[in-house]
Amino acid sequence: MSATAPITAAAVERCIHDYIAAWNARDFPAMASFFTEPSVFVLAAGTHVLVDRAALVAFLREVFAALEAAGFGHTEIGEITTKRCAAGLMQAEVADIRRYHREGQLLETIEVQYTLRRDADGALRMISALWCEPGWRRASAT
Repeated sequence: MSATAPITAAAVERCIHDYIAAWNARDFPAMASFFTEPSVFVLAAGTHVLVDRAALVAFLREVFAALEAAGFGHTEIGEITTKRCAAGLMQAEVADIRRYHREGQLLETIEVQYTLRRDADGALRMISALWCEPGWRRASAT
């Protein structure tokens, strides 16, 4: 597929589901392949600009070290909503990301907004991930 091919909601959903499958498999190189170089992760604790896939793999390993210490087992996601930002640029919101303990109980729920584009090689990749608290759109600023 070319870089100019339109991005569909179905393609975005497939990309995110495939990324979550790699996440649950703890396949760090596969997870990193879903992102552009550079890519950006925005968390409450800070912004991480990851210049290449090696840096992204190292960052994901750090994220997983903390998750594994908490007993992380797997992630499940709910509905994905998409919005076209511009030709070749989409935003996807996953408002129900549930992380489960290996024993089955819920560890946490988060929301993530991804920005995606089609790269020169035609692959759909995520440029950024913004991690939010559940219900952040409804919450008032304090």
